[in-house]
Amino acid sequence: MGASMTAFCRAAGGRSPRGSLYEADGVLATVVPEAPDRSVVNAVVYDDAKALARALEDLADIFERAGVRAWTVWVPGPDREGAALVEHAGHRLDAAPAAMVLGLDGFERPAGDLDWTREGDIETLTRINDDSYPFPDRPWSKAFSHVPEGARVYLAHLNGEPASGLLTFDWEGDCAIELVATAPGARGQGLAGTLLAHALADARDRGQEASTLQATEMGRPVYERLGYRSIGAYEMWERRAS
Repeated sequence: MGASMTAFCRAAGGRSPRGSLYEADGVLATVVPEAPDRSVVNAVVYDDAKALARALEDLADIFERAGVRAWTVWVPGPDREGAALVEHAGHRLDAAPAAMVLGLDGFERPAGDLDWTREGDIETLTRINDDSYPFPDRPWSKAFSHVPEGARVYLAHLNGEPASGLLTFDWEGDCAIELVATAPGARGQGLAGTLLAHALADARDRGQEASTLQATEMGRPVYERLGYRSIGAYEMWERRAS
């Protein structure tokens, strides 16, 4: 999961108009000045705590010079050294999404008449995500102006209108799932779960062996019904300017 997250951040970094990618030995950061108050898009992933320790001071300077006021470090649940390191540097635990994994061997495509496409556009997907969160600055649309290389956008329609979507990203046998969202008025109808099932069946057909994702409390039951299991947490440690 960590390798897939790093590969996705590398592919997605710099996809906003003024966005940039910072990479040092074992550390990767996406910098999105257009959304300076949203740490979810200004994010850091790393290989190990020692690499993070070497880079933390530079990271703080890079985000500050870019005008970013909130950024997060994704810390794997077992890495208590990394958690202690960022806490000492002024970060606070903002969320702890469940790290979830699913084996794709034998995964079956769902039946039914869902109106869906595997050739969706990133503008619609980010709009659905922005409509799903209470962020007035609409950070997802600002962070993704193009589809990251190697990614696929899936959309489901309800009454002819795009209502749910997600993005898949293949990396070394893993189909990573990102940007899952359903428009508030279309929730409760199974759109995201059915759409994800189609995306997973496609991933199996491409030869991917597993799928990973990070689940919010709202999304976790949807993923569990598809067979995903939790393997712990992936913590989001935020540093926010006072």
